[in-house]
Amino acid sequence: MIGWNIEIMFMFAISGMIYYNSLSEEKEDKILGLPNRWFWAIGYALFCVFVECLLNMGGLLVWEYPWWHRSFGGVWLIFFFGYFHFYEAALIVIGMKANKSKIITICAIYSVPVLMNVFGLGIMGWVY
Repeated sequence: MIGWNIEIMFMFAISGMIYYNSLSEEKEDKILGLPNRWFWAIGYALFCVFVECLLNMGGLLVWEYPWWHRSFGGVWLIFFFGYFHFYEAALIVIGMKANKSKIITICAIYSVPVLMNVFGLGIMGWVY
């Protein structure tokens, strides 16, 4: 369970619900010239990166990868690959018309980490 910590659990469990409730009913509404859904996706992703940087500066969150750091390039990687795609995926699911499509998409998204954990733990058990 490397990589799972309180910050990750709260950022992805709670911020998704907050994000959804921040969205306007009208897709065409704009904030600072951006569609409201994209404005909030960018805003929440920036907030998550900010929190992650604060935790890293305080020694409470350690980044192991050399490209995952607080320099200009590293922050953009954290923004795009760490958080923005999460809100973008939520936008795609929210925008789907049929509930069946939403359920299938969410199940597909959740099945990836579940399978990775099951097979990863199985392989780890065989190695050790």
